[in-house]
Amino acid sequence: MAESQQPIKNRLAYTIADPYEWPITKLSADKELFLKEVIEKTEASIFERMHNAQLLHDELKGILYKEKNRLTKQHWKSDKPEESIFWSEIKKKILETDKIENEEEKYKKDKKLMHKILKHYAHEIVANFDPKTHKITRKILPWVFSRLMNASPGNRLRFLWASRKTIYEKLKITGPIEQIRELSKKGTVIVVPTHFSNLDSPTIGFVLDSIGLPAFTYGAGINLFTVKFISKWMNDLGAYKLDRRKKNIPYLELLKSYSAVAIQRGAHSLFFPGGTRSKSGALEDKLKLGLLGTAIEAQRENLQKYTEESAKKVFIVPVVLNYHFVMEAESLVNQHLSIMGKEQFIYSKNNLSTSFKVIKLFFKFLTATPGMTVSFAEPMDVLGNEVDNDGNSINSVGQKVSIKDYFLLNEELNEDKQRESVYTRRLADKIAVKFHSSNTVLSSHLLAFAAFEIVKNQNKMLDIYELLRVPEDEISISKNDLKEAIEKIKLKLLELESDKKIKLSKQINDNTDSIIKHGLKNLGVYHSKLPLIKKDKHTITTQNIKLLYFYHNRLEGYKLDKLFA
Repeated sequence: MAESQQPIKNRLAYTIADPYEWPITKLSADKELFLKEVIEKTEASIFERMHNAQLLHDELKGILYKEKNRLTKQHWKSDKPEESIFWSEIKKKILETDKIENEEEKYKKDKKLMHKILKHYAHEIVANFDPKTHKITRKILPWVFSRLMNASPGNRLRFLWASRKTIYEKLKITGPIEQIRELSKKGTVIVVPTHFSNLDSPTIGFVLDSIGLPAFTYGAGINLFTVKFISKWMNDLGAYKLDRRKKNIPYLELLKSYSAVAIQRGAHSLFFPGGTRSKSGALEDKLKLGLLGTAIEAQRENLQKYTEESAKKVFIVPVVLNYHFVMEAESLVNQHLSIMGKEQFIYSKNNLSTSFKVIKLFFKFLTATPGMTVSFAEPMDVLGNEVDNDGNSINSVGQKVSIKDYFLLNEELNEDKQRESVYTRRLADKIAVKFHSSNTVLSSHLLAFAAFEIVKNQNKMLDIYELLRVPEDEISISKNDLKEAIEKIKLKLLELESDKKIKLSKQINDNTDSIIKHGLKNLGVYHSKLPLIKKDKHTITTQNIKLLYFYHNRLEGYKLDKLFA
């Protein structure tokens, strides 16, 4: 589909004017019936797996062990005091069931106990949505964003009296916005963004509101619900709670059921398919399949319940967030190198994020940021086909196709888990391709890639871990070499842009000296030790080579390194 490359300049009107008519509002109003459906769906999946008394009883014992361990050895401030009481009661019930010899009676008792646990989890996870809270937030956020983004790092209180310069001069939102707005009226939209920072959630939330889409439901780490008023605020904006410490099957199944039922009921949803922040700084190419699978499941169930004409269609919209710098970059790259290099790399443990830390990060980021770009990719159906403005699916040869046909077997529409797992992997691959084609190259990305490739070529005998241990005072990059490298990469990027495999910011069309100047000004501007800095008139160096490596990785996956072979 044709895409508007012009960024929006003002907030757009909502596609549904009355917030009380939004799908998420209706979902919240029908919360108890919604949870009932989620629990029943989860139970059907669990009891299909655990089809006898022994399997189910062993699973309950496993859950109890893990939950007791969580509350004693992995305790977080967000854990409620009454949790210990609940799990003590569960323990008592399990011990009572242990004594039952009749398998049928034991299975019946344990099914009731599983129901109790699922109900406990469901009420912990579930979000609310309050249009009044949303309205207040909508008034405050643009004011905060616009003033903070016009403030300077050295004068963080300036935002209180900063001029009302439009936020959209710094926050560029590009892509097929009108098409996405139209599709949101015709079906359910699932937005799947890249994930680089803890600030991605508020940023994408602000952006989705700016283009006039009804509020989305989304998952947020339960560790962020540490302060009462922040917890209530996030909950009232549609955030359901995720606890990554809980790895038991029923909890994970419940999360998937929650997502599938919400989508099926028409609630627009947001989740990060990478699962967590990109620790290397590279675009995600290996995506988590769990929540993506719920989109396909919801689409199939909609087709089973309604006629093809009346069944709501589910649309997937990849989004790429483009920053000049990531506040947590040093911590993230240390984690990446530790995971990849194991004993070859050691780093100090990263502290857990809390709501206070994220707020602090938010203020630091917005007072330091030189701007960002949020690039929406062309929407797809759940099978990865392109869609037109009317929501019709278009295959690779430009023909309209019926998605119902993808779920038929012997002319019957039915569930086939193996088939849907194949569709999920296919969708994940399509999203990864969209991430790369919608990635907008900033001057800082180009500069970091060129500089790190030069350093790598200066030290060809070293592996990556040895290279990252080279003292920074021994690293020197000739400005002439840097200009030559940038010009070489730029030619390839222009070729990729022509093939619609990447996007370029306007700075990339400037001359090489301007690109270097702009890149140096913005690359990792907040870090105390900069990824790149002028050494003298003719030389550039780094104060932190690991950060340079992190920002270089943004352009991994385009085979640009072959230019230096």
